[in-house]
Amino acid sequence: RSAVLQTISSINFINWRDNNIYKAGKAFANQKQYWKDFTKLMNSDFLKDRRQGLKLNISESEIADAAATSKNKAKAALNYLLQKGFLPTQIADSFAIASGGATYYRNRINTLVKEGMSQKEAEEQAFRDFREIAEESQQSSRPDRISQQQASNVGRVILAFANTPSQYARIIKKAASDLKNKRGDWKNNVSKIIYYGAMQNLIFNVLQQALF
Repeated sequence: RSAVLQTISSINFINWRDNNIYKAGKAFANQKQYWKDFTKLMNSDFLKDRRQGLKLNISESEIADAAATSKNKAKAALNYLLQKGFLPTQIADSFAIASGGATYYRNRINTLVKEGMSQKEAEEQAFRDFREIAEESQQSSRPDRISQQQASNVGRVILAFANTPSQYARIIKKAASDLKNKRGDWKNNVSKIIYYGAMQNLIFNVLQQALF
């Protein structure tokens, strides 16, 4: 159940600017580039650290071949990764971040290059932006992203079962504050409130009840 619930986070990288539904679909359609970006993110130190030090490297050609021979490309990729030795919960977390992040990463690079950055600078900045989104919407061990609730003794117990809704609530609160104080893009803030307030909680609760 934990593994399945984590995979819904792949759509946390959809936004109104760089990686809207159309652009994400276009990036995914370029399968060669998509799996190249997916592999880069999966093999990054960031995701290796999230897998508690599991240092398995993913072969770009092998995972691309596995996806190419299947209509259900996500399932084929997951099967390949499980065969490589990942535990279900480890791969679900990394897979959600890398699969959703791959389209964002590529589209963010394209935006930054158009704005005047060099390819190398754009790739470095896009990865930082990708990581910020991942750590905002997923569990993070960074000190600056751990709330007082999470750090408390009671929170360590309770939030082991209710951490995801709590994280969404914090994102909604920040988006509402940004909207009120006219910070950032209002469309992104509104979409965050709607998305995390309705869709993510709906998906999470339905999956949780169904699997229970």
